[in-house]
Amino acid sequence: MRRLAILLSLAGIADSSYLLLSEAVPCPTGVCASISVFSLPPFVPALLGLCWFVLSIVVFTAGVNRALLTFWRFSGVFGESFLGTYAVLHGYFCPYCFTAYGIGIVVVAISEKLYG
Repeated sequence: MRRLAILLSLAGIADSSYLLLSEAVPCPTGVCASISVFSLPPFVPALLGLCWFVLSIVVFTAGVNRALLTFWRFSGVFGESFLGTYAVLHGYFCPYCFTAYGIGIVVVAISEKLYG
């Protein structure tokens, strides 16, 4: 399970990195850009997602104390839920964003199974 979580976290890092890069590189399909929330620059959610997935590698390789684990889980579930709901309510479809949300949910579920 730990290896699966690390592989999924690496996929999340790649996905979030792509979303960051898509702000600078033109997208051929028109659905590559990360979501723009309120008045924040559109790269902020992708940057936060990237940081979260990097921290998830630390969670599954080095281990963390219970308080940091709880904060990591909460921030992931909150971010995924908020951004996913925001995207749906505003009719914004970003397959790369929703992929990151799905990966994040699975990674949190794996952490629940491993660490309780």
